[in-house]
Amino acid sequence: MDCRAAIAAVRDCADTIEEHAANLLKSLPDVPIEDALRATVVELGARLRDASSRVTFELALLQAELGEDKVDDAAAVNRLSMMDASMMAALEAVPDIVDQLEKAAERDEQYEPAFVLVIDAAGVMLQALEKARAATLRMA
Repeated sequence: MDCRAAIAAVRDCADTIEEHAANLLKSLPDVPIEDALRATVVELGARLRDASSRVTFELALLQAELGEDKVDDAAAVNRLSMMDASMMAALEAVPDIVDQLEKAAERDEQYEPAFVLVIDAAGVMLQALEKARAATLRMA
């Protein structure tokens, strides 16, 4: 079984999460947002970047082990599934944070750009995660 497609999808997901979390953290100082929500979004960005870094590292190890025939396909699928789960866990707070941002924007429209910033980034990251999970499941 060839797991290159699944590895590529998981790597793309990790790269997408890293990129969008970094852009979110970079753009956040430029938009009005309640202080408590700003801290929550910064924490989310840090958690996302940490998860993507760990997955990127695990992928490098997995690829090295596959290249040396030290891991079989079933173990590779299991490890890729764990990487998917790690990224999903990092993203699990997104709906609640988006909901909080939406409520803040409804109270005061000056906070709408923060809501849009986070929801746009979240949408892209969640799509990448779904592609990674689907590619991993196709291997199983």
